[in-house]
Amino acid sequence: MTTHTRARPSKKLTDNLNWDIVDQIDQDCAETRDFTLHEILTDETYDDSKDTMVEHLSGDKITVEYFQTSGFNKPIMVKNRENLGLEIPPKFHGRDFGCEELRSYIGARRIVDALDTKTQETKSMTMREWCQYWNVFPRKSILNGISLEFSLTKLDQHIIPPKIVRQIDWIEKAWPCHLKEMQKDYTNKLEDMMYPKVQKFVIMSVAYSYMDFHLDFGGTSVWYYLLKGFKVFWLCPPTDKNLKLYVEWVKQEKKSFFPKDAEGCCRVEVHPGNTLFIPSGWIHAVFTAKDSIAFSGSFLHSFSIENQLKVNYIEDTLGVLEMHRFPFFVEMCWYVLDRYVTCLTGQSSLDLPEEEKKRMRLERGDHIDPNQEFLYTGLVSEAPTVPKAHVHLTQEEIRGLGFIVMYLYQKPAELRSVPDIIPDPAKLIAAVKNLVMEHKDDCPEQAITGNYILRWTQKDDVETDFKMKRLIPKPKRKLKSLKNPFQKNYQKAMAYQRTEKTTEAPKKRRRRCMECTGCKEEDCKVCGPCRDMIKYGGLGRLRQSCVKRRCLQPQLPIAASCSQCNLDGWSETPDFKKTVDYAKNAPNLYECIQCFDIRHPECVQEKGEVITSISNCWKCADCLKGKPDKVTEMET
Repeated sequence: MTTHTRARPSKKLTDNLNWDIVDQIDQDCAETRDFTLHEILTDETYDDSKDTMVEHLSGDKITVEYFQTSGFNKPIMVKNRENLGLEIPPKFHGRDFGCEELRSYIGARRIVDALDTKTQETKSMTMREWCQYWNVFPRKSILNGISLEFSLTKLDQHIIPPKIVRQIDWIEKAWPCHLKEMQKDYTNKLEDMMYPKVQKFVIMSVAYSYMDFHLDFGGTSVWYYLLKGFKVFWLCPPTDKNLKLYVEWVKQEKKSFFPKDAEGCCRVEVHPGNTLFIPSGWIHAVFTAKDSIAFSGSFLHSFSIENQLKVNYIEDTLGVLEMHRFPFFVEMCWYVLDRYVTCLTGQSSLDLPEEEKKRMRLERGDHIDPNQEFLYTGLVSEAPTVPKAHVHLTQEEIRGLGFIVMYLYQKPAELRSVPDIIPDPAKLIAAVKNLVMEHKDDCPEQAITGNYILRWTQKDDVETDFKMKRLIPKPKRKLKSLKNPFQKNYQKAMAYQRTEKTTEAPKKRRRRCMECTGCKEEDCKVCGPCRDMIKYGGLGRLRQSCVKRRCLQPQLPIAASCSQCNLDGWSETPDFKKTVDYAKNAPNLYECIQCFDIRHPECVQEKGEVITSISNCWKCADCLKGKPDKVTEMET
């Protein structure tokens, strides 16, 4: 245990706090916390370590070369944004700029996720409701507007992320630009996304709000610019001990102060004009001393792949809901592997559907290569050339590519989420393995070049490309009579992958067996679905069972019927009121795991391949005759 010493808080912090309010919050939260805000705010034990744990740099020092050298394993504090490439309109720094002005840029109906300081639970509010709450005093509760992504709104064009982020962000460097162009709506609904919309957030926090220790989703790194207010961060490094401790800490009903048992921690004060970069996997908490508005963004990159995958494993272990995770993380891993192979060898595994190739040839001419036009939209002549000399990779990149392959390989075939435009994933995996073997002896010193491997143009001039939007131009000419089938088809493919996240059929078509260990288990009361249940104080929106109570042998509903003869599993008219003992008299119906068609074995000409791990389930003969699933080829 670390010995803590009591010390007077900094003058700046003292000037901004009303300790009576802090003490009242501590009384209200006594049942859920094993510590007080008063205690941790006045304890300066973690102030001394910030000089060694946090890098203090000017904007011009944060470059690709710096990341190649350091691996970005420490938080970075930038006192002012000069030479950082972060652009904020001057009028945003005015005294009168606040939530109402943000509302005019974002829209009154946009949804804000607000965290309650007392319960540490989130609730959704419209921007109009949030502004009403923000402007009314005294406030009935203390909320923290933690999540409002504003890409593709009017505010989007006014906020430009730091240059280093635009240089290394996987969304900018690996996700196909053509798919980003298809995103027309500013919605943040997962089913409507064509790319991970996590690049630009506005965070509005009221004074005395506190967000307990957490990991940023998907192991993303974060840039954080404080426009107004005053915040205090506690940062813990992602050591193996701390990550294991965090998993156990999340399960606690009454939360202790995480750094008491952690391996290292520092406290950092962030003032208006400061920019804080938080690396992947750093466990942190935030206290707001004064009403604050901040802009931030999340990004994945090639110098922290190991930590990014560790956080995803932790999210799997804790059963974090899909809505609270990095969108399309697995798909992103596939695109990153393809970009490394393409940039270093010139061999891409992306191949468009024939409908899209036909559309592009009609639009731009028969002489084009549709795949090249898709990758380098309007910039085929400026596409990066294959390097003639051997390019050295950093050790973080070499290990990271190997970790991605292992991460994808250990996933079940139905959860690998191979993008629709990568028809041969086995070939891509083989190419990546060869690439890792070729670069296993690369020199770390020669890998420090200041140039990022992933790029869309030879020069990789992010300032020119970003301002002119050269990477996602509009089509050269519009054909009113020709529709674009690719957007519709790709959205369907993505939706299909999202709905097929388990080995069983859609939940509405299956019932509990009431016999397995999962059905007999009690609610854990700590997972996401449990916390959302009304009986445990939640809002009741998810309507999902506890993660520990998942049925291991889900069965067909009693009224399920054959699609051929319309009779149930007992060759009778379907009746949902019927009572049958499944153990003694199981239904004679089989559901295809691929097309979800339900048939009697007698109603088909050829029987399918029975899947014993799921009751009344097979792969029908029609699906067996079809084109084999390329994903399963990696297992061979």
